[in-house]
Parts: sequence; structure tokens; C-alpha cells
Amino acid sequence: MSDRIRPLPQRPTILAIWACLLLMPLALAACSSEKDRLEAIAATAAAGRSAAATSLRTAFFAKEITANAAIDLAHTKVDRLSPSTYSTQPTANDIAFAGAVLDFIEQTEPDIDAKVLNEFFWIRIGTLAGNAAAAARKAEDLPAARALVLAGPTRWQTEAYWRQHPAHDALASMILFESGESDKALNRLRDRPDLADDVQIVKDTIEKELKKRPRK
Repeated sequence: MSDRIRPLPQRPTILAIWACLLLMPLALAACSSEKDRLEAIAATAAAGRSAAATSLRTAFFAKEITANAAIDLAHTKVDRLSPSTYSTQPTANDIAFAGAVLDFIEQTEPDIDAKVLNEFFWIRIGTLAGNAAAAARKAEDLPAARALVLAGPTRWQTEAYWRQHPAHDALASMILFESGESDKALNRLRDRPDLADDVQIVKDTIEKELKKRPRK
């Protein structure tokens, strides 16, 4: 048995405890303030996606919000992550806010901490674009769906992303086709090997529809 004397575990001093208690309200206030700021912007996003993106950018540079917090709230609203708080379907404000967040990220990407811009970050950007576009299409707002489905910085649009998210891949070509961009809808798929079943079905459907149309 070792006779080595072990140091007694250090107990927090009264001063340290008081310091923690004093700092906790400040930390909670900061979180609350950020959420309130984001909610205020989201509440008026339907009045103007561009204006909402500008407000997000201003708040970001004022260090009132973070990019991740904005993405979190946009996903919460569009994906209906809080059923007890939100209605069954995303509202026009929710969809517009998602678009504003995507625009804001595109505009401020060079100023976002490089440590934040990891693979998971870009997946969240891509899925936000896809889910917001799906919500807009379901609401029969095709122009909004088109403006959303490939929105944000293009860094998320990789072959790996499309393989992992075939529903978004299929949706992108379908929305392009419905928006009168048939060539773009097909060209993005033609050089891609081993399309997922859902994506192949959309490609075949578009090609069949084009064959039915009279040649100019």
C-alpha cells in the first residue's frame, strides 16, 4: 500500500461561487437577448427577405447573434421542431426567414469563424434550403421554392450531399422543371452516375413530359 500523500480535493471558494452566481444571469440574458433579436427579425421576414437578411447581417457584425443561432432558429421554424409552440405547417414568415438566413450566410461567409464552417455546418445549410423549398412548394409558392431550393453559398452542393439527400436532389430538379428551366433540371443530373431511385424517377418524368411537348 502506498504511503504517498494525496492532495485533498479542492473545494470552490465562497468568492468563486459568488462569481459564478453573478455571471449566470449575464449568460442567460445574452442567450435570451440573441433569441429575442432573431425572433424579432423572423416575425417580419415575409415583408421582405432581403431586408431580413440585412438585419441579420447587421446584428451579426454587432455581435448580437451568431450564424449557428440563426440557422438553428430557421430549422426549428421550417422543420416544425417544436409542435407545442408552432402550428402544423410553416408560415410565410418562417419560409421567408429561412431564405433570409441563407442569404445572410452567403453574404457573411468570409467573416464567419473558419472553425464554424465544418461539414456539419454545410449540411445544415443544404437541408435548410431543401426543407424551406419543400414548404414553399407545398404552399403553392413556386417562385419562393425556386429561390430557396439552391439558396445559400454553393459549398453545400457537393456530390456527397446529393447522395445523402436524394429527396432534396429530386426536389431541386422538379422545381427547376416546374419553373420553366427544363435544361437546367436535366443537365444537373445527366452527368451524375448512379442516381438514387427518387432522383431517377424525376429525371424520367421530366424527359417524358418534354417529349410530349410540340417541337418549336
